[in-house]
Amino acid sequence: MKKKLVFAIIGIFSISLLSAQEKAIMEINYETKMISDSLNRDKVNIFNTTLLFNNTHSIYCSKEAKAYYKGIPTQTITTSAGPIAKYPKTTESIYKNNEIITASLPVGKYAFTFEEPLLKWEILNETKEIKGYKCRLAKTITDTGQTFFAWFTSDISIPEGPFRFKGLSGVVLEVYNKNRTIEIYATDVKKSEDIIEPLKYYNEVKAKTKAQFLEARKNFQENPSMYNGNIKVVDANGNDRTKFMVDRIKSINTFLD
Repeated sequence: MKKKLVFAIIGIFSISLLSAQEKAIMEINYETKMISDSLNRDKVNIFNTTLLFNNTHSIYCSKEAKAYYKGIPTQTITTSAGPIAKYPKTTESIYKNNEIITASLPVGKYAFTFEEPLLKWEILNETKEIKGYKCRLAKTITDTGQTFFAWFTSDISIPEGPFRFKGLSGVVLEVYNKNRTIEIYATDVKKSEDIIEPLKYYNEVKAKTKAQFLEARKNFQENPSMYNGNIKVVDANGNDRTKFMVDRIKSINTFLD
């Protein structure tokens, strides 16, 4: 009798959890192009991300990061100890719960999680069509002083968009910064019923403020071993690439925050 009662309670609890989960109504896939070092514009990093959203909730991240942190990586690499999960090309995520936008951005091997301030937008006069949707142009200056432009469509009248670019009267399908070192383009718009949930990071640091994250990132860039430990980086041939990686980290002057 006790066992039946326990199983009944577990069943009710599981059903409650499922019913409490937020389901998406749409999915938008994006391609991001970033020039990490503005003095070397020939080097462009390209990665893909996905936005799942409904009227009140959303999650923005790469599918590879989502699978990796769920323990079901899409790719593995071969080592002498056997196959291991391949680290995602990009690990950041943005989770929105009503008006609260929570960013999780990398600093070395850690993910710093903090609340993003809401953006204030200025609607401009320009219009164009993207993926069959009529779009208008908007402009914002972020809390870190960056100027961004966003093309949004009121045809999908939900205040969503990639990364933290939300709060307009429709979904953002394209966004770029003033000097075009960051460009994000929608590649696919479709319906979805996937679950909206935040990523569960292995090495999460919950920052009290965004300023704490910015300070940590600045310290990491000046001294990469601070948040990576004394990690030695080698290539496939066993050659030491640690100095190359340190120099590359120090050369980064473009940030999506």
